[in-house]
Amino acid sequence: MKERGVQGAGVDGIARRVGLTGAALYTHFESKQDFLCTVLREELGTSARRFLSADVTLDEALARYLSLAHVRNPAAGCALPAITSEVGRSDEEVRQAFEAGLAEVVRALGEKLGSHDEAPGVLAAALGAVALARALPDDASALAVLESARALITSALQANASSRRQRRAKPSAGSGDE
Repeated sequence: MKERGVQGAGVDGIARRVGLTGAALYTHFESKQDFLCTVLREELGTSARRFLSADVTLDEALARYLSLAHVRNPAAGCALPAITSEVGRSDEEVRQAFEAGLAEVVRALGEKLGSHDEAPGVLAAALGAVALARALPDDASALAVLESARALITSALQANASSRRQRRAKPSAGSGDE
């Protein structure tokens, strides 16, 4: 699913990867949607756990996510770039499972950032950069997209942190500090 997306992988293909037949897989799940929801929850949970357990700085985490190695080896990375656009065309049950898993990823990223407000934007920018880079045939073009996104994210986070420090340093109006 990380390599070919939801539709490209198919239930039979995924079943073969785990050593089952499609029919055997359906003995464990009520429907294809039930199976996809379970896979989505697991994949997004794995992504969230990576953010939380990674003993790395935010800069290191961004460097890993926005790397050519991540782009060129989707099976070992985050499922979001491969599945997001397809989930948008899926039924309500699949989209709800995705939303729950995405909330877990955003929460984990927010903990890593120290700001839950910035997490959705950082994730969207990084995810978009990886998806675009995967679509490009040559490494130089892909790397340019990744580096640009990393610089933009880093700059925005620094600007927001600076703005928060300035607001805390200013005395509030009417506080008697004039």
